Amino acid sequence: MYLVSKAVDSNIHGFFLSLCEAVEMQKVLKISVSLLFGAAVMLFWALAYPQALGFREQNQIFFYTWDYVAGKLSLAGGFADLIAGFVVQFYRLTWIGAFLTAAIFVILQRSVWKLSEKHFCLSFIPPVLLLILMGDLYVSLCFAIALASVCRLSVLHRKYPSTAFALIAIPASFWLFGPVSLLFVCFAILDGPRKNALILPVYSAAIIIAAGLTLLCQYPWRQILLGISYYDRPLAHPWLMPVSAISCLVIPAIARILREPDSKAWIERSICTVVLCLTAAFGVNSTYGRDTYEIIAYDQLIRAEKWAEVISRAEKYQPRNELACVSVNLSLFMCGRMNEMSEFYQCGTKGLLMPRVRDNVSNISTGEAFWRLGFVNEALRYAFDTQEAIPDCEKSPRSMMRMAECQIVNGRYKVASKYIDLLKHTMFYRSWALEHEKYLGNEALIESNPIYHYLRIVRNREDYLFHYPEMDKMLGRLYLQCKENIMAGWYYQAWMSLRQYDDENKGNNSASGVHGS
Repeated sequence: MYLVSKAVDSNIHGFFLSLCEAVEMQKVLKISVSLLFGAAVMLFWALAYPQALGFREQNQIFFYTWDYVAGKLSLAGGFADLIAGFVVQFYRLTWIGAFLTAAIFVILQRSVWKLSEKHFCLSFIPPVLLLILMGDLYVSLCFAIALASVCRLSVLHRKYPSTAFALIAIPASFWLFGPVSLLFVCFAILDGPRKNALILPVYSAAIIIAAGLTLLCQYPWRQILLGISYYDRPLAHPWLMPVSAISCLVIPAIARILREPDSKAWIERSICTVVLCLTAAFGVNSTYGRDTYEIIAYDQLIRAEKWAEVISRAEKYQPRNELACVSVNLSLFMCGRMNEMSEFYQCGTKGLLMPRVRDNVSNISTGEAFWRLGFVNEALRYAFDTQEAIPDCEKSPRSMMRMAECQIVNGRYKVASKYIDLLKHTMFYRSWALEHEKYLGNEALIESNPIYHYLRIVRNREDYLFHYPEMDKMLGRLYLQCKENIMAGWYYQAWMSLRQYDDENKGNNSASGVHGS
């Protein structure tokens, strides 16, 4: 009997040991797949669409001041917006920015999995929808951070389900993360006591109504309910945004209803993986518009003064619009390949220098051309208009730097100091601000700077009204006042040759801006 009992104990012990090993292996496998997904997302942003990161970074500044922090926290969802701003500043370093963004996607996927606990493949649906959604350049990272945070809070509530916890978390999550906190309310009803189904909906509605009538009374109800900081364009939210949020609730609910999949059901997992990959590929192809992202890529290369790469990209594919033409023609001049202009798509004089367009993309390349031509005041105006056209009223470090440079060249040091003082409160532009602070009032130092010295020689020194339709006359006068300005001479000749296209297509050639994907 003793031997039989010992054998039985040994078999039971071996069974539980093997079971624990299987469970641990499954856990390690799931973590590995999540990390592999995160690596894929990081490579997606860093290699396929780094221009999207650069575009987002140049349209916001994260100031290290208490006023800035307090301003963010004074709105519902402000904490998520503050964290988003902190992360976005690292988009200046592409790989670090891509890594931080991928980490948010992984946290969202793991949170949805924890809320489901079955059907691991389904937990990738919300982050895939989020990736497709972010093809819209104006979707804020704030939305992704809020979504991941609320799902993580719901996981915590599932571990400690209590009405008291929910009553405290609902107002806190609404103010910290915005209206996606309603997902937490739904999970608190599903995972908490039955009385939550009666108490929490009324309690949540009362909190939102009270906030809307008092602290947020300056915002329309549509924006309060859809998120103040989730989308850069006020009162315009894409339909995929609420869909991706609701999927974080629907997927766990469906997973809980469905049966637990067989551990050897590799066919089901394979089909699910293939469907997810095809959905991601089709969605990305639909929302990441090629022309839009190609223009943004040109813009980022011009910012880095990689002129040859702009031409290289244009040789493979060039969007057929004015903004792309401006970028390519500027790059051709900077590379000394002006005679190749006819080999690229041209659309008339507006493809050489565009008139002002009221958005935060279209003016940048023309403003860069104006700066290098010597139209310093026009470069200043285009930079200012670009910053003021940012839909969510953020500030642009790129525009702010250019405005400071224009004021230094013009000798308006007090105005330049205002921009420099602001940039000193940032992480990545502080060193630039401290360096350029030395130029204020220091004429000798300005003359020693080859760019500022050159611009002070070739800049327009005559006082007249800048009139875009007479650009040929202004380019001619700019060249005649200083014949060292080779760029003004070439642009004059190019303008006159492209005017023939305008005459042939009069009335059909209008300025076009970039308004999202």
